[in-house]
Amino acid sequence: MTASQRLLSVRHLIKQLLLPKYVRTYYEGRTENVTFRENEDILDLNIHGEILKFPYVWLRDNCQCAECFHPTAKSRVVDWAKFNLDSKPKDVIKDENSLQVTWDDGHESRYKINWLKLRSFTDKHRKNYNDTIFKPTKKTWHGNNFQKILSKHEFSGIINDDKQLFKWIHDLSVYGVALIKNTPNKETALDSVVQKIGFPKKTHYGTNFIVQNVPNTSNVAYLNSNLQIHVDLPYYEYCPGVNMLHCLVQTSSRGGENLLSDGHYTAEYIKTYHPEQFKLLTDIDVEWSDIGTEQGNEFFKLHRAPVICLDKHGQIERINFSIPQRGSHFLGPIEVVKPWYKAHSLFFKLNMDFAAKFKTDAGDILVFDNIRLLHGRNQYEDKPNNVRKLIGAYVDWDEIYSRLRCLQLKYNHNDELV
Repeated sequence: MTASQRLLSVRHLIKQLLLPKYVRTYYEGRTENVTFRENEDILDLNIHGEILKFPYVWLRDNCQCAECFHPTAKSRVVDWAKFNLDSKPKDVIKDENSLQVTWDDGHESRYKINWLKLRSFTDKHRKNYNDTIFKPTKKTWHGNNFQKILSKHEFSGIINDDKQLFKWIHDLSVYGVALIKNTPNKETALDSVVQKIGFPKKTHYGTNFIVQNVPNTSNVAYLNSNLQIHVDLPYYEYCPGVNMLHCLVQTSSRGGENLLSDGHYTAEYIKTYHPEQFKLLTDIDVEWSDIGTEQGNEFFKLHRAPVICLDKHGQIERINFSIPQRGSHFLGPIEVVKPWYKAHSLFFKLNMDFAAKFKTDAGDILVFDNIRLLHGRNQYEDKPNNVRKLIGAYVDWDEIYSRLRCLQLKYNHNDELV
């Protein structure tokens, strides 16, 4: 070894002694850097001055190479039988657009910087993803503000322009209601809207159903008397997510107005001002039922769930409410029967107080969230030359959110989303 080589070796040794042994940093200019610790499980990544942390096991699991991830199926294909939960980086290199990691077993992974940023573990980035990609944030409303939040969309625009389709679906998911105007006077017109989303939900009432006065009916919705405020089909464990009602003929008589109330607004109000009743409405299961025959098909549907369903985070997930479809078996202890009935009546009364009242026109399709909003209708009278008639259909939220995300990808041109 020459004197020059010995000097470089000594300098290298001094540098290693002065730096902590568990830290290795690679600089890209003055602000961009990567830090990984051999004795820890987190990689620190500086993106535009913001330090984002990524666990090694998550990075290895989400390797984007063809051996680990199928590019067209958008699916992980890593062989989990051979997966090492304790893999650690051997070498890390970052440039302006990508991060390259060489693991201790020699496997190489490369990630786009923006792809990583979108999947950051910070509250800010998680909230941004949840609100823009997962599901838009819901905004509750009182009936007094209904005309301000009710968006109106042209049938032809939704059918022919994906940007208008996106706007309609987005408004529906935020406020739980949106109105389609100037729909052709055809019983099949609603099918065209459903097809722009995906697939209809078929129930024992069929794929589409007709709402008009039928005296000897198996469903009280097919009468012209007052239809009390409710959600449709609470006796389904997987209840239809969205209700779509195309008005073909509106009654010219007095009455026939729709009632629509935001069940989430009412539930939050009860939670704030009547916490004991809120607890009863979220704790006590109700047996919802529907028994009968429709088009020759016998059915006996039962589902058990509270009036107000909460998710594991305590957020309102689903509303169940229907006076006719509430079964006679009380599932709570006998001492809470009277208090529960009081809470149930409070929920009904407040939804009536908070409800918007309006009348759709022929050519309107009223579209609303069936597991959030309660709907009803005032009594009306048919005349020989004026028989009120609506065509209805259901669509699941899975299909609606899926279409919304596909349109989001189409117009954002962001391949880091998937």
